[in-house]
Parts: sequence; structure tokens; C-alpha cells
Amino acid sequence: MNSILNKVIYGYHIVTALKPGDELKTRERDYIAAGTVNWLTQISFEPAMFAVAIGMKADLNETIDYSKHFTIHPIAVGQEDWIKKFSNKSVIENGKINGISFQKKDHALILPSSLGYITCKLERSFNNGDHTLHIGSVVDHHTSDEERSPICTKDSNFQPFSRYKKSDAEV
Repeated sequence: MNSILNKVIYGYHIVTALKPGDELKTRERDYIAAGTVNWLTQISFEPAMFAVAIGMKADLNETIDYSKHFTIHPIAVGQEDWIKKFSNKSVIENGKINGISFQKKDHALILPSSLGYITCKLERSFNNGDHTLHIGSVVDHHTSDEERSPICTKDSNFQPFSRYKKSDAEV
């Protein structure tokens, strides 16, 4: 589909959330979730803040609610397979999430092989349409690789708006 909606440039990121089990009263296991996002933007310089839209039915929403934190991982050209790996329910096995190694740091689930990370403390959330908009202030950040470029929608074959019909004006 060659829709104007697909002409808006977004980056691809993996957002993760972690609520350690030892902080929960009703369970011992950690809450862990991750997902592919492309609706993400910085909304303030001082304090540094980001907004990210997460599908309402995603486990990631519940985990962000429990954790009160989320971590943004820009992904690089060459990591296009991550888009699909993190587009479904998270699978945690053998110290990996969806086949990618991770580390825990405070309230953050870090993917060391990404371009880096930005951890945000949740400030507020809003339900909008079929997504929840989470707004967070930056509490930690790290750049892992300054040489690689981040992947954008124009760099991938994934078309997020392909399910929408063309308007009468586009026909």
C-alpha cells in the first residue's frame, strides 16, 4: 500500500519493562515484557522525557503499570529481524527474551546488543484509541554503539498502516 500514512518516518525500537519478583507480594517471579514500537518521541528537553504508544492488549502495558518504568532500545540497520521477534508475546528462556540476551539493572531490562538504551520513570499514561500513551522522564541512558545507524520505517519492508483502506482522495 502506498498510503500517506506509510510516508511518515518513524524509527523502530524495542521497549522493555521489568518488575522484580522480590518487590511483589503475590508472586516470586519477575514480570518481564518487551515489544516492538515505532510510535515514540522525545517530548521535553528539561527534564528529558519520552512518550511511547503501546497496544492496549499488549502484556507490555501491564508490566509498565507494575514496574512504573520502561526502557527504550533503538535498533540498528541489520537488526530488522528484531521487529518481528518482538511483535508477539515475549518468550523468556535461558537468559534470553525472544532469543536476545538481556541483563537486569534496577527496574530496567537491558538488551546489550541494541544501539543503547533510555530508561524512563513512568509519569502518566493515557488510553487513546487502541493504544496507551506512556509518558516517562529519563532516569538512565547509555550508548552501546555509535557507529551503527538506527533503523527507520523507510529502511524496512514492514508497513504498519497496510491494514487501512485508501481514502476516496487516494483512489
